[in-house]
Amino acid sequence: MNKKLSRAIAFALLMLAVMAGLCGCGKESAATDEQLLAAIKNYCCTMNPDLEDIANAGEYPVYWEIVSSDEQEAVVLFRSYTGAQVRYYIDRATGETYMTEFVPGITTEEQRTGESFNVKDYFPKD
Repeated sequence: MNKKLSRAIAFALLMLAVMAGLCGCGKESAATDEQLLAAIKNYCCTMNPDLEDIANAGEYPVYWEIVSSDEQEAVVLFRSYTGAQVRYYIDRATGETYMTEFVPGITTEEQRTGESFNVKDYFPKD
């Protein structure tokens, strides 16, 4: 291959790489706190179909909230009708999620449950 052709190919490849980087092609945007909160609620109600009715009845304090959030990770707290506090640690880039549980009066500290899933599987369908 001659030098001019090699340079032309290298330049073309470089331009393609620059254009792909500028347009964000191939990159997914990180999920918002609102999307993650909705997905965790969806996950909880999928795992426990009666939960939505329990939460709406108002007889027991049941809630979900973002307790920490940065560019890499968000943590959603679910306060169950049983009193258990379940935290979902979510990797914003991949959606990989693991859980911990703390039950006041029963456990002395937050403990990892061993359960994990991808939160993106539970994003509400539009």
